[in-house]
Amino acid sequence: MHTRLRLKEPVPVYLLLLASFLGAFGFLDFYSVLHVTELSILCIIVLFSWLGFSTKMDKRAVLLNLFTLCGLMSFVLVYALVFTARTGAPLLPSVLAQRYYAFILIVPVVYMLYRSGWRLKDFQHVFVLAAALAVLSRVVVDVIPSSTTSAFSPFIDPPREFLIFKQDTVYGEASFLLRRFDASALFVTLYFGRQLLKPKNLASFGFCLAITTLSTTILFVNAPRTLLASALVALLLYSVVLSRPDRSKLFLILLPLLVLLIGMYASQLNSVVQVVFGGDLSYTTRVQSAQKAWEVISQYPLLGFGQESAQSISYHDLFGEKFYPSDIGLLGLTFQWGLVGVILYLFFSLWLVVNLLKLLWAYTGGTGKIESREQVFLWGLFVVCLTFALATPVQTRFVKTEGIAIAALSLGLVLSYKRGLRSEQRGSLQSRTQPIIDGQVERHI
Repeated sequence: MHTRLRLKEPVPVYLLLLASFLGAFGFLDFYSVLHVTELSILCIIVLFSWLGFSTKMDKRAVLLNLFTLCGLMSFVLVYALVFTARTGAPLLPSVLAQRYYAFILIVPVVYMLYRSGWRLKDFQHVFVLAAALAVLSRVVVDVIPSSTTSAFSPFIDPPREFLIFKQDTVYGEASFLLRRFDASALFVTLYFGRQLLKPKNLASFGFCLAITTLSTTILFVNAPRTLLASALVALLLYSVVLSRPDRSKLFLILLPLLVLLIGMYASQLNSVVQVVFGGDLSYTTRVQSAQKAWEVISQYPLLGFGQESAQSISYHDLFGEKFYPSDIGLLGLTFQWGLVGVILYLFFSLWLVVNLLKLLWAYTGGTGKIESREQVFLWGLFVVCLTFALATPVQTRFVKTEGIAIAALSLGLVLSYKRGLRSEQRGSLQSRTQPIIDGQVERHI
Protein backbone atom coordinates (compact mmCIF):
# COMPACT_ATOMS: atom_id res chain seq x y z
CA MET A 1 0.00 0.00 0.00
CA HIS A 2 1.07 3.57 -0.48
CA THR A 3 0.33 6.74 1.47
CA ARG A 4 -1.61 9.61 -0.04
CA LEU A 5 -0.90 13.04 1.36
CA ARG A 6 -2.67 16.28 0.70
CA LEU A 7 -0.31 18.86 -0.77
CA LYS A 8 0.84 21.32 1.86
CA GLU A 9 0.71 24.18 -0.62
CA PRO A 10 -2.40 23.60 -2.77
CA VAL A 11 -2.84 27.20 -3.95
CA PRO A 12 0.38 27.40 -6.05
CA VAL A 13 -0.41 24.00 -7.56
CA TYR A 14 -3.94 25.13 -8.39
CA LEU A 15 -2.67 28.34 -10.00
CA LEU A 16 0.04 26.57 -12.01
CA LEU A 17 -2.44 24.03 -13.39
CA LEU A 18 -4.98 26.77 -14.10
CA ALA A 19 -2.36 28.82 -15.97
CA SER A 20 -1.44 25.74 -18.01
CA PHE A 21 -5.01 25.21 -19.18
CA LEU A 22 -5.50 28.94 -19.85
CA GLY A 23 -2.50 29.00 -22.18
CA ALA A 24 -3.64 25.84 -23.96
CA PHE A 25 -7.09 27.34 -24.56
CA GLY A 26 -5.71 30.59 -26.01
CA PHE A 27 -6.49 32.93 -23.10
CA LEU A 28 -5.72 36.50 -24.31
CA ASP A 29 -3.70 34.97 -27.14
CA PHE A 30 -4.46 37.99 -29.33
CA TYR A 31 -2.00 40.01 -27.27
CA SER A 32 1.20 38.28 -28.35
CA VAL A 33 3.26 40.64 -26.20
CA LEU A 34 1.94 38.80 -23.13
CA HIS A 35 3.40 35.44 -24.29
CA VAL A 36 0.60 33.60 -22.49
CA THR A 37 1.21 30.29 -24.26
CA GLU A 38 4.92 30.30 -23.51
CA LEU A 39 4.27 31.15 -19.86
CA SER A 40 1.72 28.36 -19.58
CA ILE A 41 4.22 25.88 -21.02
CA LEU A 42 6.69 27.00 -18.37
CA CYS A 43 3.99 26.54 -15.71
CA ILE A 44 3.27 22.92 -16.64
CA ILE A 45 6.99 22.11 -16.74
CA VAL A 46 7.48 23.68 -13.30
CA LEU A 47 4.44 21.84 -11.90
CA PHE A 48 5.62 18.51 -13.34
CA SER A 49 9.10 18.98 -11.86
CA TRP A 50 7.75 20.12 -8.49
CA LEU A 51 5.36 17.21 -8.13
CA GLY A 52 7.98 14.77 -9.39
CA PHE A 53 10.31 15.70 -6.53
CA SER A 54 7.68 16.18 -3.80
CA THR A 55 5.13 13.39 -4.35
CA LYS A 56 5.52 9.91 -2.92
CA MET A 57 5.34 7.55 -5.85
CA ASP A 58 5.30 3.82 -6.37
CA LYS A 59 7.01 2.04 -9.24
CA ARG A 60 4.10 2.59 -11.64
CA ALA A 61 4.05 6.34 -11.05
CA VAL A 62 7.80 6.59 -11.64
CA LEU A 63 7.47 4.60 -14.86
CA LEU A 64 4.62 6.83 -16.02
CA ASN A 65 6.72 9.96 -15.45
CA LEU A 66 9.75 8.51 -17.22
CA PHE A 67 7.71 7.12 -20.11
CA THR A 68 5.89 10.43 -20.66
CA LEU A 69 9.04 12.52 -20.45
CA CYS A 70 11.22 10.23 -22.58
CA GLY A 71 8.44 9.62 -25.09
CA LEU A 72 7.82 13.35 -25.45
CA MET A 73 11.50 14.16 -25.94
CA SER A 74 11.98 11.29 -28.40
CA PHE A 75 8.95 12.28 -30.46
CA VAL A 76 10.02 15.92 -30.69
CA LEU A 77 13.60 15.03 -31.57
CA VAL A 78 12.68 12.41 -34.20
CA TYR A 79 10.42 14.69 -36.23
CA ALA A 80 12.86 17.58 -35.95
CA LEU A 81 15.57 15.28 -37.30
CA VAL A 82 13.24 14.12 -40.09
CA PHE A 83 12.62 17.70 -41.19
CA THR A 84 16.34 18.45 -41.03
CA ALA A 85 17.07 15.41 -43.19
CA ARG A 86 14.45 16.43 -45.76
CA THR A 87 15.38 20.10 -46.04
CA GLY A 88 18.80 20.66 -44.49
CA ALA A 89 17.27 23.12 -42.00
CA PRO A 90 18.91 23.55 -38.56
CA LEU A 91 17.64 21.18 -35.87
CA LEU A 92 17.00 23.48 -32.88
CA PRO A 93 14.25 25.67 -34.45
CA SER A 94 12.22 22.56 -35.32
CA VAL A 95 12.62 21.29 -31.77
CA LEU A 96 11.45 24.59 -30.29
CA ALA A 97 8.52 24.73 -32.73
CA GLN A 98 7.10 21.65 -30.99
CA ARG A 99 7.23 23.18 -27.52
CA TYR A 100 3.44 23.10 -27.15
CA TYR A 101 3.62 19.29 -26.89
CA ALA A 102 4.77 19.98 -23.33
CA PHE A 103 1.07 20.00 -22.40
CA ILE A 104 1.30 16.19 -22.60
CA LEU A 105 2.94 16.47 -19.17
CA ILE A 106 -0.57 17.10 -17.81
CA VAL A 107 -1.01 13.30 -17.88
CA PRO A 108 1.52 12.51 -15.11
CA VAL A 109 0.62 15.75 -13.31
CA VAL A 110 -3.01 14.59 -12.96
CA TYR A 111 -1.86 11.18 -11.78
CA MET A 112 0.52 12.64 -9.18
CA LEU A 113 -2.13 15.07 -7.95
CA TYR A 114 -4.50 12.14 -7.53
CA ARG A 115 -1.90 10.37 -5.42
CA SER A 116 -1.53 13.55 -3.37
CA GLY A 117 -5.21 13.57 -2.52
CA TRP A 118 -6.96 15.56 -5.25
CA ARG A 119 -10.56 14.64 -5.99
CA LEU A 120 -12.39 14.73 -9.27
CA LYS A 121 -14.06 17.92 -8.06
CA ASP A 122 -10.64 19.61 -7.80
CA PHE A 123 -9.83 18.91 -11.45
CA GLN A 124 -13.35 19.97 -12.40
CA HIS A 125 -12.95 23.36 -10.73
CA VAL A 126 -9.63 24.10 -12.44
CA PHE A 127 -10.68 22.95 -15.90
CA VAL A 128 -14.12 24.60 -15.93
CA LEU A 129 -12.70 27.89 -14.68
CA ALA A 130 -9.97 27.85 -17.34
CA ALA A 131 -12.45 27.11 -20.14
CA ALA A 132 -14.86 29.82 -18.96
CA LEU A 133 -12.08 32.42 -18.63
CA ALA A 134 -10.84 31.58 -22.12
CA VAL A 135 -14.31 32.19 -23.54
CA LEU A 136 -14.65 35.44 -21.62
CA SER A 137 -11.24 36.59 -22.85
CA ARG A 138 -12.59 36.28 -26.39
CA VAL A 139 -15.24 38.83 -25.45
CA VAL A 140 -12.71 41.10 -23.75
CA VAL A 141 -10.75 41.34 -27.01
CA ASP A 142 -13.91 42.52 -28.77
CA VAL A 143 -15.02 44.98 -26.11
CA ILE A 144 -11.71 46.76 -25.44
CA PRO A 145 -11.54 49.86 -27.70
CA SER A 146 -9.22 49.41 -30.67
CA SER A 147 -8.91 50.45 -34.28
CA THR A 148 -11.64 47.99 -35.24
CA THR A 149 -14.09 47.95 -32.37
CA SER A 150 -15.03 49.99 -29.34
CA ALA A 151 -17.31 49.66 -26.36
CA PHE A 152 -18.62 53.10 -27.32
CA SER A 153 -19.38 52.07 -30.90
CA PRO A 154 -23.05 53.19 -30.85
CA PHE A 155 -21.91 56.76 -30.14
CA ILE A 156 -19.14 56.97 -32.74
CA ASP A 157 -19.53 58.51 -36.19
CA PRO A 158 -19.17 56.56 -38.39
CA PRO A 159 -20.67 53.87 -36.15
CA ARG A 160 -18.73 50.69 -35.46
CA GLU A 161 -20.01 47.26 -34.57
CA PHE A 162 -20.29 46.26 -30.94
CA LEU A 163 -18.89 42.85 -29.94
CA ILE A 164 -17.47 42.00 -33.34
CA PHE A 165 -17.04 38.27 -33.87
CA LYS A 166 -16.13 38.34 -37.58
CA GLN A 167 -12.85 36.51 -37.81
CA ASP A 168 -11.90 37.13 -41.44
CA THR A 169 -12.94 40.73 -42.00
CA VAL A 170 -11.70 42.04 -38.68
CA TYR A 171 -8.63 40.06 -37.74
CA GLY A 172 -7.28 39.09 -41.15
CA GLU A 173 -4.19 36.93 -40.83
CA ALA A 174 -4.71 36.56 -37.06
CA SER A 175 -8.10 34.89 -37.58
CA PHE A 176 -6.60 31.47 -36.95
CA LEU A 177 -6.26 32.46 -33.29
CA LEU A 178 -10.04 32.34 -32.96
CA ARG A 179 -10.00 28.60 -33.54
CA ARG A 180 -8.22 28.25 -30.21
CA PHE A 181 -11.54 29.13 -28.56
CA ASP A 182 -13.65 26.51 -30.32
CA ALA A 183 -12.76 23.68 -27.94
CA SER A 184 -13.25 25.72 -24.77
CA ALA A 185 -16.50 27.24 -26.10
CA LEU A 186 -17.80 23.77 -26.97
CA PHE A 187 -17.01 22.41 -23.51
CA VAL A 188 -18.52 25.46 -21.76
CA THR A 189 -21.69 25.08 -23.84
CA LEU A 190 -21.97 21.41 -22.93
CA TYR A 191 -21.14 21.80 -19.25
CA PHE A 192 -23.30 24.79 -18.38
CA GLY A 193 -26.00 23.87 -20.91
CA ARG A 194 -26.45 20.49 -19.24
CA GLN A 195 -26.81 22.16 -15.84
CA LEU A 196 -29.71 24.22 -17.19
CA LEU A 197 -31.78 21.02 -17.05
CA LYS A 198 -31.50 20.78 -13.26
CA PRO A 199 -30.73 24.20 -11.79
CA LYS A 200 -30.20 24.50 -8.04
CA ASN A 201 -31.81 27.92 -7.82
CA LEU A 202 -32.81 30.90 -9.94
CA ALA A 203 -29.41 32.59 -9.65
CA SER A 204 -27.65 29.41 -10.78
CA PHE A 205 -30.05 29.08 -13.71
CA GLY A 206 -29.48 32.67 -14.77
CA PHE A 207 -25.69 32.32 -14.62
CA CYS A 208 -25.69 29.05 -16.57
CA LEU A 209 -28.05 30.51 -19.16
CA ALA A 210 -25.89 33.60 -19.67
CA ILE A 211 -22.59 31.76 -20.11
CA THR A 212 -24.20 29.06 -22.27
CA THR A 213 -25.69 31.71 -24.55
CA LEU A 214 -22.33 33.49 -24.80
CA SER A 215 -20.32 30.36 -25.63
CA THR A 216 -22.96 29.16 -28.11
CA THR A 217 -22.87 32.55 -29.85
CA ILE A 218 -19.11 32.37 -30.20
CA LEU A 219 -19.38 28.88 -31.68
CA PHE A 220 -22.00 29.77 -34.25
CA VAL A 221 -20.46 33.08 -35.31
CA ASN A 222 -17.00 31.53 -35.67
CA ALA A 223 -18.83 28.84 -37.68
CA PRO A 224 -16.53 25.81 -37.23
CA ARG A 225 -18.71 23.67 -39.49
CA THR A 226 -16.85 20.40 -39.01
CA LEU A 227 -16.69 20.83 -35.24
CA LEU A 228 -20.39 21.66 -34.91
CA ALA A 229 -21.48 18.79 -37.15
CA SER A 230 -19.24 16.34 -35.27
CA ALA A 231 -20.54 17.61 -31.93
CA LEU A 232 -24.15 17.05 -33.00
CA VAL A 233 -23.31 13.51 -34.14
CA ALA A 234 -21.44 12.86 -30.88
CA LEU A 235 -24.44 14.00 -28.81
CA LEU A 236 -26.76 11.84 -30.88
CA LEU A 237 -24.51 8.80 -30.56
CA TYR A 238 -24.26 9.16 -26.80
CA SER A 239 -27.98 9.71 -26.32
CA VAL A 240 -29.03 6.78 -28.50
CA VAL A 241 -26.39 4.07 -28.10
CA LEU A 242 -23.50 5.04 -25.80
CA SER A 243 -25.20 6.19 -22.61
CA ARG A 244 -25.50 2.60 -21.34
CA PRO A 245 -23.18 -0.42 -21.75
CA ASP A 246 -25.96 -2.67 -23.05
CA ARG A 247 -26.79 -0.21 -25.83
CA SER A 248 -23.17 0.12 -26.88
CA LYS A 249 -23.05 -3.58 -27.75
CA LEU A 250 -25.65 -2.97 -30.43
CA PHE A 251 -23.58 -0.08 -31.73
CA LEU A 252 -20.49 -2.31 -32.01
CA ILE A 253 -22.50 -4.82 -34.02
CA LEU A 254 -23.81 -2.15 -36.39
CA LEU A 255 -20.52 -0.24 -36.71
CA PRO A 256 -19.00 -2.45 -39.45
CA LEU A 257 -22.21 -2.06 -41.47
CA LEU A 258 -22.05 1.71 -41.03
CA VAL A 259 -18.43 1.81 -42.19
CA LEU A 260 -19.35 -0.32 -45.21
CA LEU A 261 -22.21 2.00 -46.16
CA ILE A 262 -19.96 5.05 -45.88
CA GLY A 263 -17.40 3.35 -48.12
CA MET A 264 -20.04 2.45 -50.70
CA TYR A 265 -21.36 5.98 -50.92
CA ALA A 266 -18.03 7.80 -50.52
CA SER A 267 -17.95 8.92 -54.15
CA GLN A 268 -21.51 10.29 -53.95
CA LEU A 269 -20.66 12.13 -50.74
CA ASN A 270 -17.60 13.60 -52.41
CA SER A 271 -19.73 14.83 -55.30
CA VAL A 272 -22.16 16.47 -52.88
CA VAL A 273 -19.29 18.18 -51.06
CA GLN A 274 -17.92 19.54 -54.33
CA VAL A 275 -21.31 20.91 -55.34
CA VAL A 276 -21.95 22.54 -51.95
CA PHE A 277 -18.46 23.88 -51.24
CA GLY A 278 -16.93 24.01 -54.72
CA GLY A 279 -17.01 27.81 -54.78
CA ASP A 280 -15.73 28.17 -51.23
CA LEU A 281 -12.22 29.62 -51.19
CA SER A 282 -11.27 27.60 -48.10
CA TYR A 283 -12.38 24.39 -49.83
CA THR A 284 -10.40 25.03 -53.01
CA THR A 285 -7.35 25.93 -50.92
CA ARG A 286 -7.65 22.66 -49.03
CA VAL A 287 -7.92 20.73 -52.30
CA GLN A 288 -4.70 22.31 -53.54
CA SER A 289 -2.98 21.58 -50.22
CA ALA A 290 -4.17 17.96 -50.39
CA GLN A 291 -2.65 17.53 -53.85
CA LYS A 292 0.71 18.82 -52.65
CA ALA A 293 0.55 16.64 -49.56
CA TRP A 294 -0.10 13.52 -51.66
CA GLU A 295 3.02 14.19 -53.70
CA VAL A 296 5.15 14.37 -50.56
CA ILE A 297 3.52 11.32 -48.96
CA SER A 298 4.33 9.23 -52.04
CA GLN A 299 8.01 10.10 -51.50
CA TYR A 300 8.15 9.81 -47.70
CA PRO A 301 5.32 7.47 -46.63
CA LEU A 302 6.81 6.10 -43.41
CA LEU A 303 7.85 9.12 -41.31
CA GLY A 304 6.49 11.98 -43.40
CA PHE A 305 8.13 15.36 -43.88
CA GLY A 306 8.76 16.26 -40.24
CA GLN A 307 8.22 19.40 -38.19
CA GLU A 308 8.71 22.82 -39.77
CA SER A 309 9.88 25.99 -38.05
CA ALA A 310 9.01 29.54 -39.01
CA GLN A 311 12.43 30.57 -37.68
CA SER A 312 14.29 28.44 -40.25
CA ILE A 313 12.35 26.93 -43.17
CA SER A 314 8.56 26.76 -43.08
CA TYR A 315 6.05 24.76 -45.10
CA HIS A 316 5.03 28.05 -46.73
CA ASP A 317 8.58 28.57 -48.01
CA LEU A 318 8.55 25.13 -49.62
CA PHE A 319 4.95 24.57 -50.74
CA GLY A 320 3.35 27.99 -51.01
CA GLU A 321 1.81 30.59 -48.73
CA LYS A 322 -1.57 28.88 -48.42
CA PHE A 323 -0.28 25.39 -47.59
CA TYR A 324 -1.51 24.34 -44.13
CA PRO A 325 -1.23 20.60 -43.26
CA SER A 326 -3.44 21.18 -40.21
CA ASP A 327 -6.34 22.11 -42.53
CA ILE A 328 -6.47 18.77 -44.36
CA GLY A 329 -6.98 16.39 -41.46
CA LEU A 330 -5.47 12.92 -41.57
CA LEU A 331 -3.87 13.64 -44.93
CA GLY A 332 -1.99 16.57 -43.42
CA LEU A 333 -1.00 14.44 -40.44
CA THR A 334 0.34 11.78 -42.80
CA PHE A 335 2.29 14.49 -44.62
CA GLN A 336 3.86 15.61 -41.35
CA TRP A 337 4.21 12.36 -39.38
CA GLY A 338 3.91 9.62 -41.98
CA LEU A 339 2.02 6.35 -41.61
CA VAL A 340 3.70 5.67 -38.26
CA GLY A 341 2.30 8.85 -36.77
CA VAL A 342 -1.17 8.35 -38.25
CA ILE A 343 -1.46 4.82 -36.86
CA LEU A 344 -0.42 6.05 -33.41
CA TYR A 345 -2.90 8.93 -33.62
CA LEU A 346 -5.81 6.70 -34.60
CA PHE A 347 -4.98 4.10 -31.96
CA PHE A 348 -4.69 6.73 -29.24
CA SER A 349 -7.94 8.45 -30.25
CA LEU A 350 -9.89 5.18 -30.19
CA TRP A 351 -8.33 4.02 -26.92
CA LEU A 352 -8.98 7.34 -25.20
CA VAL A 353 -12.64 7.58 -26.27
CA VAL A 354 -13.40 3.98 -25.28
CA ASN A 355 -11.75 4.22 -21.86
CA LEU A 356 -13.17 7.65 -21.12
CA LEU A 357 -16.63 6.24 -21.85
CA LYS A 358 -15.95 3.39 -19.40
CA LEU A 359 -14.93 5.96 -16.79
CA LEU A 360 -18.16 7.87 -17.38
CA TRP A 361 -20.16 4.65 -17.02
CA ALA A 362 -18.39 3.96 -13.74
CA TYR A 363 -19.56 7.30 -12.34
CA THR A 364 -23.10 7.04 -13.67
CA GLY A 365 -23.49 3.39 -12.73
CA GLY A 366 -24.17 2.53 -16.35
CA THR A 367 -27.64 4.04 -16.09
CA GLY A 368 -27.12 6.95 -18.45
CA LYS A 369 -28.38 9.36 -15.78
CA ILE A 370 -26.12 12.39 -15.28
CA GLU A 371 -26.97 14.24 -12.11
CA SER A 372 -23.94 15.54 -10.18
CA ARG A 373 -21.57 18.20 -11.49
CA GLU A 374 -18.73 15.67 -11.48
CA GLN A 375 -20.75 13.48 -13.82
CA VAL A 376 -21.53 16.47 -16.04
CA PHE A 377 -17.81 17.26 -16.11
CA LEU A 378 -16.88 13.76 -17.27
CA TRP A 379 -19.74 13.75 -19.76
CA GLY A 380 -18.55 17.06 -21.23
CA LEU A 381 -14.99 15.75 -21.57
CA PHE A 382 -16.26 12.59 -23.26
CA VAL A 383 -18.46 14.44 -25.76
CA VAL A 384 -15.59 16.80 -26.67
CA CYS A 385 -13.16 13.89 -27.15
CA LEU A 386 -15.74 11.94 -29.19
CA THR A 387 -16.30 15.08 -31.28
CA PHE A 388 -12.58 15.34 -32.00
CA ALA A 389 -12.44 11.65 -32.90
CA LEU A 390 -15.38 11.92 -35.31
CA ALA A 391 -13.83 14.97 -36.98
CA THR A 392 -10.50 13.17 -37.48
CA PRO A 393 -10.73 12.73 -41.29
CA VAL A 394 -11.04 16.51 -41.70
CA GLN A 395 -9.43 17.88 -38.53
CA THR A 396 -6.84 16.29 -36.24
CA ARG A 397 -7.61 18.36 -33.17
CA PHE A 398 -5.91 16.02 -30.69
CA VAL A 399 -2.52 17.34 -31.88
CA LYS A 400 -3.47 20.99 -31.51
CA THR A 401 -2.72 22.86 -28.33
CA GLU A 402 -6.20 22.77 -26.82
CA GLY A 403 -6.75 19.20 -27.99
CA ILE A 404 -3.53 18.04 -26.33
CA ALA A 405 -4.56 19.61 -23.02
CA ILE A 406 -8.04 18.06 -23.09
CA ALA A 407 -6.72 14.65 -24.12
CA ALA A 408 -3.96 14.78 -21.49
CA LEU A 409 -6.43 15.58 -18.69
CA SER A 410 -8.77 12.82 -19.85
CA LEU A 411 -5.92 10.32 -20.11
CA GLY A 412 -4.66 11.26 -16.65
CA LEU A 413 -8.11 10.66 -15.15
CA VAL A 414 -8.44 7.33 -16.99
CA LEU A 415 -5.03 6.12 -15.79
CA SER A 416 -5.84 7.20 -12.24
CA TYR A 417 -9.05 5.20 -12.40
CA LYS A 418 -7.24 2.14 -13.73
CA ARG A 419 -4.55 2.36 -11.03
CA GLY A 420 -6.72 2.66 -7.96
CA LEU A 421 -9.90 4.61 -8.39
CA ARG A 422 -12.01 1.46 -8.62
CA SER A 423 -11.38 0.47 -5.01
CA GLU A 424 -11.66 4.05 -3.78
CA GLN A 425 -14.94 4.53 -5.62
CA ARG A 426 -16.36 1.41 -3.97
CA GLY A 427 -15.18 2.71 -0.63
CA SER A 428 -16.78 6.11 -1.22
CA LEU A 429 -20.08 4.47 -2.18
CA GLN A 430 -20.05 2.51 1.07
CA SER A 431 -19.13 5.58 3.08
CA ARG A 432 -22.25 7.42 1.89
CA THR A 433 -24.31 5.37 4.34
CA GLN A 434 -21.95 6.18 7.24
CA PRO A 435 -21.48 9.43 9.19
CA ILE A 436 -18.65 11.45 7.71
CA ILE A 437 -16.34 12.94 10.33
CA ASP A 438 -13.82 15.58 9.30
CA GLY A 439 -10.35 14.13 9.18
CA GLN A 440 -11.54 10.50 9.17
CA VAL A 441 -13.20 10.08 5.79
CA GLU A 442 -11.74 11.63 2.67
CA ARG A 443 -13.25 11.01 -0.74
CA HIS A 444 -10.84 11.08 -3.62
CA ILE A 445 -11.60 11.45 -7.31
